[in-house]
Amino acid sequence: LRVHWIPWLDDWLVTKCMSFVGLGRTSMESDILVIGVGRFGKNHVRTLVELGFGDRLIVCDSDDSQLVDWRAKGLSCVNNYRTALENDSVKIALVVTPAKTHFKIASEALELGKDVFVEKPLCLSEHEGLELQNLERKKGSILMVGHILNYDQTVQKLLHLLSSGAIGDPKHLKSNRLNFGTVRADENALWSLAVHDIAIASKIFGGRATEVTCTGQALLGNVEDFVSLNLGFEGERSATISVSWLHPYLHREMVIVGTEGFIVYDATKPLMEQLKLFRYTTSQPTAEQPKPSCVAIKLEGVYSIHDLSAEGEKPLAVEIRHFLDCCRDRKKPLTNSDEALDVLWVLEKAQKQLDEAKSSKARGSPATSSEAELSPSSKGDSEVHKSKTMGVALTSHAYQSHSTAVIDEGAVIGQGTRIWHFSHVMPGSVIGDNCNIGQNVYIASKAVLGKNVKVQNNVSVYDGVSLADNVFVGPSVVFTNVKNPRSEVVRRDKFARTVVNEGATIGANSTIVCGVEIGRCVDDSHAILDSCKVFLALKLCISRSAH
Repeated sequence: LRVHWIPWLDDWLVTKCMSFVGLGRTSMESDILVIGVGRFGKNHVRTLVELGFGDRLIVCDSDDSQLVDWRAKGLSCVNNYRTALENDSVKIALVVTPAKTHFKIASEALELGKDVFVEKPLCLSEHEGLELQNLERKKGSILMVGHILNYDQTVQKLLHLLSSGAIGDPKHLKSNRLNFGTVRADENALWSLAVHDIAIASKIFGGRATEVTCTGQALLGNVEDFVSLNLGFEGERSATISVSWLHPYLHREMVIVGTEGFIVYDATKPLMEQLKLFRYTTSQPTAEQPKPSCVAIKLEGVYSIHDLSAEGEKPLAVEIRHFLDCCRDRKKPLTNSDEALDVLWVLEKAQKQLDEAKSSKARGSPATSSEAELSPSSKGDSEVHKSKTMGVALTSHAYQSHSTAVIDEGAVIGQGTRIWHFSHVMPGSVIGDNCNIGQNVYIASKAVLGKNVKVQNNVSVYDGVSLADNVFVGPSVVFTNVKNPRSEVVRRDKFARTVVNEGATIGANSTIVCGVEIGRCVDDSHAILDSCKVFLALKLCISRSAH
C-alpha cells in the first residue's frame, strides 16, 4: 500500500511495514538503509542490488525525483532518513550524502545503535571524527569510512608487494590525481580528491603523518582547483600528492620509491599494465673512493605484475561486501575510524594553511610576509616564537612560551596562546588560539585542544584526549588513556579516547577514566566535575548532556 501523493503518510506506512516484516530476522537479515542516492549514492544502491540485497534495501533521499527510478524497480523508498532509522528492522545504514551532512546523519544513526558506512570523508574535522568514534565504541556499533582505494585489487597487490620487501624500505610516495572533471562549488580539490591518496600513504608508511605542507590556487571560483600536498612520516618517509580537476587529461599515477626499487601504479592503463616493479642497485664506496662525489644507480630490471583478475569484483562491491561482513561478524573494518581520524588530521592541517594563504592574499600581502623572524626577543620571562605546522611556519600564529618550556617542532599552536614554566608540547599535538597552558603541563602528540582552553599546573593531557573550545582543566587533573595499565605490558593499541566538550570545567585533582565523553556546559554557574577524585577501579559514565 503506497500513498505517493502524501509523502509523510507514505513514509509512515512504508516504515511501519518494514518494522513488521523485520520481526524475527537475524542481524544480517535486517534492512539496509542507503541515505542519499545522488551522483555517488546511486552506485551504492545498484551494487547492493547486484550483491543480492535488493529485497532488504531501503532507499532514502529528500529529493523525491531521485527515487522515481528506484520505485519503478520495486525498491522501498522514503524521503525522511530519521523516520527510517527509528525502525527496529533497520540495523545498517550507508551515508552517501554531501560531506557537510556526514557528521549529523552518522551521529544520529550511531546514537540509535546502527552500523554505519560513511562515504569519504568521514566528516569535516578531527573533533567530529572523535565524537563519531566515541559513539561507535559506546554503542558497540561498526563504523566504516569509504576509502575505496583500499579495496582495489591492484592497490591491494601493491600493498602486498611493499609488505614483502619487493623494493626494500619504502621511503617516498608521489601521487598525481588529475583530470578535466566536475568542478565543485562547496568543496575544494583537497577534500574532494586527495582523501584516498592520503589514506594509502598513511597505510604504506604505518600511521599518521607528522608533517604537513599544503599550497593551492583557486582559479575558477572561491575554492582551490589545484592543491599540492607534502607529508612527512616517521622514519624519514615522505609523500607528495598533487590533485586537480582542471587538467587537460586524466592522470592517475602513484610511484613508490624504496631503497631497492620502485613500484608504479597507473590507474589509466589496462588492468594487466597498471602495476610495474622496477629494481635498482647503487654503487658502493671503494678503497679508492671511500667518499665518492656521486652515487651511480643501475636499473636491474622492470617487471609487469600480471597476477590480477579481469573477472574480479569492482572495488565498490568489495568495499560494501567487506562492510556487511564486518557487521555480521562484529569485526573491525579495514578502513575504520582510526584510519579516518588520521586522514582528517592531515586534511585539517592542510586546509588551515590554505585558509591562511587566502587571508594573506586578501590583505594584499604575500603569504610569507609575516614569516619575518620573530626573534627570541625577551618579553619578561617569556620568549616569542614562530608557531610551526609540521616544520612549516604558520604565518599569522605567534604564541608565547617561557624559556624553560619545551616546544617540539611539529606541534601546532594557535595565535595568542601562552605556555608557562617547564611545560612540554610534543610534535603532532594541536593547541588552538588564546589558550593558557600552566606550569609543568605535558601535551602528548595526539592530544587536541580547541580555542581558549585553560590548563592549570601539573596536568598531563595524553594521547587520545580531545578538549573542545573554552574548556577549563584545574590543577593536578589526571587524564588516563588505558583502563588497566601494566608496567611490563605495552598497551598502546588499547588507548581509549576521551572527549571533553565545549565549555566544560574539570575541578582540581580530578582523575578522568579514559573512554568517556564529558558534555558541554550549558550553565556557567556549574562545573562538570568539582574537586573530585575518580579512581581507575571505578567506571565513570558522564552523559553527553551532563552539565
